[in-house]
Amino acid sequence: MANASSMRGRIFRIFIYAKFERQILLQPEGCVFQVWGADMVPFLWKEEYGDEIVEKIFTGNMEELADKLLEKGLKDKECFLKTVRNYNAAVQNYRAEHPTIGWDPTVKDGLSTQSTTVALQLPKSNWALPIDQGPFLAVKVTCGITFTFGGLAIDPDTAGVLSKETDAPIKGLFCTGEMVGGLFHNNYPRGSGMTARAVFGRKAGGNQAAELTWKSVQYGYDGV
Repeated sequence: MANASSMRGRIFRIFIYAKFERQILLQPEGCVFQVWGADMVPFLWKEEYGDEIVEKIFTGNMEELADKLLEKGLKDKECFLKTVRNYNAAVQNYRAEHPTIGWDPTVKDGLSTQSTTVALQLPKSNWALPIDQGPFLAVKVTCGITFTFGGLAIDPDTAGVLSKETDAPIKGLFCTGEMVGGLFHNNYPRGSGMTARAVFGRKAGGNQAAELTWKSVQYGYDGV
């Protein structure tokens, strides 16, 4: 991944993608170019990199790719090519020193850019593969908002919304999903938002059902 100034950035695992996106926004113009060789293209998620979702830039060699990226906002072609060459050299040197280490996207596999002879200023500690098999693919990306970390305070046992004045649950008022605050700070792992929805949604539903049952017993309330 390279920013518009052609400097390489870190590639993070999906469980810290919130931090990853924050770093993208800090780059010049708030965008970066993601670059892959032909060997990695089959691993891209269609939900995120499908033809109808992103604009894909394919070329047969890296120099042609740099020329096309200039049209998309890349500032320095030679710096981009040098960045790719240095990265590939670092990967190859590490693999030469550690020939038994194989690529494994399911764990921290130890494939690095930091050998005893070559070490990049910005290290890649795992999943370091050379970008040397064409055709090459690049995608220009920026970030959007999924949800904010702020939201309503709730009782963790009932999912009832807490009153600002009394700090006690407001009877009959529940909250779940992205409207709940206080769950995350600075980062969150993928899937944890869905988990929170399921957990607090179940609590909210159960407690609301209990309230309706109580009302039906006390007042003949039919729940409609």
